[in-house]
Amino acid sequence: MEVIRTIRPGLPGTRRFQKHWGDNLIAVRYRRDARKLYTTIEIVVDERDQPPSGVSLNGVHAFKRRQLVAIPIAFEERALRAVAKQNKAMWSVRKKVWVMPYNTAVALGVQNRIIEGLAEKCADVELFFD
Repeated sequence: MEVIRTIRPGLPGTRRFQKHWGDNLIAVRYRRDARKLYTTIEIVVDERDQPPSGVSLNGVHAFKRRQLVAIPIAFEERALRAVAKQNKAMWSVRKKVWVMPYNTAVALGVQNRIIEGLAEKCADVELFFD
């Protein structure tokens, strides 16, 4: 497909897309092939801080994988609790959550249960994993 025209947000031809996508809209492109005309948009779908200069992205990801997270697991979820114990997750009696590395939470499929910032408040749990 050949790009005929690229238009930045705010200019005529982009306003209806800007209403829907807001600041996430980067550009509107008009394209064509042998038989049809197409309108495509470029949008921002993810945003995160860039690591500081001199720090590799692999290092940032490795740190996140080891970062401790707090996961609530119900008493009735016996099988999941057993697997968490096998993976060296630790129970916080005070906060009533399991504390484990982020990569363990991902492996168990419970990353959607993470309670942000709670793992650091679990003073009754040894926060060092091998």
